[in-house]
Parts: sequence; structure tokens; C-alpha cells
Amino acid sequence: MNINVYTDTRDFDNKVRPLLLEKEAENNLPLGLLDQINEGRYEDPFLAVMEDGGINAAVFIRTPPHHLIVTVFQEERIAEIGEVLWDYINAYNISLPGFVGNKKATVQLAEMWSKKTSRPYEVNMRQRIYRLDRLNDIEISEGKMEQADGSEVDLVTQWLMGFTEDTPGKPISIEDASKRAKEMLEEKSVFFWEVEGVPVSMARRARKTDNGITVNFVYTPNKFRRKGYGRSVVAELSSMLLETNQFCTLYTDLDNPTSNKIYMEIGYTPVCDSMMINI
Repeated sequence: MNINVYTDTRDFDNKVRPLLLEKEAENNLPLGLLDQINEGRYEDPFLAVMEDGGINAAVFIRTPPHHLIVTVFQEERIAEIGEVLWDYINAYNISLPGFVGNKKATVQLAEMWSKKTSRPYEVNMRQRIYRLDRLNDIEISEGKMEQADGSEVDLVTQWLMGFTEDTPGKPISIEDASKRAKEMLEEKSVFFWEVEGVPVSMARRARKTDNGITVNFVYTPNKFRRKGYGRSVVAELSSMLLETNQFCTLYTDLDNPTSNKIYMEIGYTPVCDSMMINI
């Protein structure tokens, strides 16, 4: 088994996109990143395919300084895949903060890394990927969905910081939150749920794949919670996105049973569990 590293992003795209599209909803993260990498949004991405006799075993994508996104096609060979990856990473003195991907693959890789380094690994986030093809008939709360405009930078910044505080992982700084908020508003990807003209919840249209699109950054401030606003903005945004996409995907925090319940009420169905693991 050998690992082939690509420097030409288009060649890499041509190689891996058909593989990733076989499970498009599950692979929405690497597929979405492919388009962003092709657009030049990331410097020095790590793009690799592991093969054995022409058979594809795994795909790896990393946009430094983030975790390595792992997609394994031969789950019965994860131990062997891990050994080859370990040898390559050490041969080229590459530092990895951790793995992101299907639970089975990432946990096995993290356990192997832990044995080799004599350091424990840490589960950063336990997530579930959901897919929506058709909305359920649910009750919508008072108010309506409105697209955010460029004047909402301060509010979106505050809510991004609130979102990261509620989510396992490293909190975002106000500077980074402000930068991200400006980018999102320029993309016209943020949508509010408003009651009497006051924003009470938000969601974002995010990564596009060939046939689907992702919903993320769903956030409702504490004082507006338990009124159905988050469910309403996700339902309305998803409905709008389904007009031009075959399906929607989203990630949930498995340690937040409330959000998982709400999304399933809307019509989202589980695809697989995903893990972000620090090594």
C-alpha cells in the first residue's frame, strides 16, 4: 500500500470526487473543502490518496492548521492504513493535531497513534451527520426568516462567539469571530429568525456539494431559547435550500440531545457518526 500526495488540486479533485460522491452526504465536509481549495481559499493543503494495486483505500485532506480529514474506503484495513500514514507523517516530519471523520476510522487511528506516541488521545467532539430530503409538516413559531445584511456584523460576531462557547473545542477570539462574521455576511449566507423585526435565532447556508448543501452555525441566545425559534429558522432555511438542491446536511453535537431531537422533528435523518479527535 502506498500514499500518493498531490500538489495539483485539479488532478486531486478529478481523482477523489467520484469516490467521495458515492457517499455524498457523509462526505460533505471533504467535498465542500475541495471546492474551496480549488478556489484558492487555503494555502499549502495536504491532499493524498492511499492505494494498493490500483484499489483506493483512503483519502486525506488537511488545510493547516486544522485536523486531518480522513475518509476510509476499506474499513477492514484501517490498521494497515494507519501504519502507512504513520510512516509517511514521520518520514516528512509532519505535525498533526488530530483526525476528523467517520467514528470507526478516527477512533482506530487515534488509538494506534496513542500507542506509538505513549500519549492519550482526546475526543474533541462527538458529532452526527444528518441528511434531509423532505421536510416534515411541523409547527412554525411566530416570526419569519430574513437574510442578514452587512449591518449585522456586531450581532453575528457575538452570536458566533456564543455558538463556539456552547460547542466543544477551542473558543473563538473576538477578532476571529468578527472576521468570520464579515465573510459570512459578504457571502450572504446568514439567515435570522425575526420576531417583530428583532433577530432571535440564526442559521447559515454553508458548504455546497454536487447535489447537496450544508446548514451550520445554528444558534439561539439563551434568552430566546425554548420558543421554537431555532427549529423554525432551520426548517425555513432548509425548505428554501431544497428548492435548488437535492438534499441538505448538517452536523450535530451528540452531547446535545435537544438539538438532535429538533432536527429529527424537522425531517433530518442520521447518516453516520463523526469524531474530531486530538492526538
